[in-house]
Amino acid sequence: MIRNVRSVLFALIIAIGLAGCGSGDSQNADTDDTTEHDNWVYFDPWKDNIPLAYAQDDHSITSGQPWGGVSTGKPDLDWGIDVKAGRKGSSGPAAWFRSNASAATCTADCNTDWPSDLNFAIKGTITIDGTGYPVTIGQGSAFGRNNWWIGGPGWTIHSGVYANVMTPDGKYVIMPVDNTTDQFWIRTSYSSKSRSD
Repeated sequence: MIRNVRSVLFALIIAIGLAGCGSGDSQNADTDDTTEHDNWVYFDPWKDNIPLAYAQDDHSITSGQPWGGVSTGKPDLDWGIDVKAGRKGSSGPAAWFRSNASAATCTADCNTDWPSDLNFAIKGTITIDGTGYPVTIGQGSAFGRNNWWIGGPGWTIHSGVYANVMTPDGKYVIMPVDNTTDQFWIRTSYSSKSRSD
């Protein structure tokens, strides 16, 4: 009887775990998997109605992990970038990220200036309201959840409540959205507009 109860409980725990870990779920970190996932990172123009676009130039990914390329779209309310890739952290993509960024910030669950391990990183051009900026984006993990890093060459740290980065011309600030793991706000910087905004 006790053995049957344990078997049922074990099966229930496995079923619950599998139900919460779909292949498109970018919230859960995978450690020894070589499955290609849809890894979405979202950008919200916050109070500004800013048109966005992205074009990829290059990438780095942990050895042995699948790579399916990058696309953009608006699957939810926010515009996003979908990196089709496996999820396994290593120091290679993190070092590559740092070599392609002068400053960086990340979404929830990070407490360092730079990532030590990333699943993958991409670099390219993000176009914000018609102006293109070199950008580097990477996915890491902390406390069992995937998080995202962003920065780029010529970018700087912008002072504020959160660790924010600013585009090289000082026009836009990118900041994490509260405690989310996959969302950034993009807004014009205070130097470019009234502080009452």
